[in-house]
Amino acid sequence: MRDICIKTITAENHHRKNLSIVEVINQDGFVARAEKKYSYYVSEQNSVFKDLETLKAWTDSQNSTLQKKSRHVSIKKIFDKDTGAGQMIYRVIGSFYVVQNLHLFAIVFMHSIKFDLLSGQFPIKKAA
Repeated sequence: MRDICIKTITAENHHRKNLSIVEVINQDGFVARAEKKYSYYVSEQNSVFKDLETLKAWTDSQNSTLQKKSRHVSIKKIFDKDTGAGQMIYRVIGSFYVVQNLHLFAIVFMHSIKFDLLSGQFPIKKAA
């Protein structure tokens, strides 16, 4: 048996957007649960470009002077040999810019994927 729950949330001011997908698989006495979360925070920057030339000049200056921030990646694994329960959490945090109609937006994101492997005797948590 496989259950999938999808939930999207957008803040009233449209700055924060969240997507959550939870999948539970119950097969052959084992229960596996995968939870995927995608969060974005969007903010418009004060820079409004008057034309494509000023936008290109800005992107060229950013490419030459901006120290690119690396994305933060973390992976955590847990496994209990006695119970057969295991968990793996993968998380990426970063940021990037988007230009739309000569307006500049900064976007900060966090993606996380959590896998739980439980034997059939353990109860599973329901998604909130």
